[in-house]
Amino acid sequence: MYPEEGGAEPAPMGGMRRGVTRNLEALIPLILIVIIAAFLGHKFGFWEIPFLGGSDQVQMLVIGQPSIDMMADLDNQRDLVYYRVKDASDLDASPKEQLAQYDLVLLDQHLGVTPYDKSVSRTLGEALEDYVRTGGKLIVVMDSGIYRSGGIYGTGVAGDVIGWRATFGDIIPVECDLGANNYPTCTQPIATTGKIHRMDFDHQIMEGIEVAPADPRYGPLSMITFDVKPTGSQVAYMKHIATASNFPAIVEKRLLIGKAIYFNYDPAMTPGIWQNTLEYLR
Repeated sequence: MYPEEGGAEPAPMGGMRRGVTRNLEALIPLILIVIIAAFLGHKFGFWEIPFLGGSDQVQMLVIGQPSIDMMADLDNQRDLVYYRVKDASDLDASPKEQLAQYDLVLLDQHLGVTPYDKSVSRTLGEALEDYVRTGGKLIVVMDSGIYRSGGIYGTGVAGDVIGWRATFGDIIPVECDLGANNYPTCTQPIATTGKIHRMDFDHQIMEGIEVAPADPRYGPLSMITFDVKPTGSQVAYMKHIATASNFPAIVEKRLLIGKAIYFNYDPAMTPGIWQNTLEYLR
């Protein structure tokens, strides 16, 4: 029996199913791209996806030995941060792989006595640079990391490297200039008495804090600082109570997806600002 002239033969159901299957197969790569982009955006803080969940704790690696006050503060912030302390030399083996386990790195060697105590190796410096450029968060305190380990001078450091740029590239938001008598400014600690003042009024680190200490009854802070040159965005500055001279206090450099923050004093002296910083980087 032949179909009537001008009539259309119905498409077989098998052909329709094959068409739907082909369309779904074509959509799968696009769906995977959207899922991956959504996950990466959540991971790097561009947006929040509630159902992904996860711990609110920041996984922090502390390189060096922070002050007793800082260690006590970190212990009191266990709901925000879980930390582990290592020496810089502990990271010379497979530094990229070790850093990849953490959301945040705190480089705090400011209590070190010798140049070696404030040094990192070339491989660790390069790994930290790569870590920040690929989305990691780094906090550097005062004169931490200004030397490169190695060398032939019996000090354990390379005598021709002082400052951060040669070891970390341009990710550190301050520079170490030559000061009086050609001494690098990052090697010349300055004792100052003053307060921390908000400079970036939109920054979360200083949210709700105009000046620290805020209560005049507490008096100014006695701090050790350095006359470094900001290359990033200043979040706050410190002002001497008597001479009105000022120095950068907190400086940030934002990369495409990573962040590096420099504290020109021990952050434990301003626990409210430090907690805001952990919240900001979480």
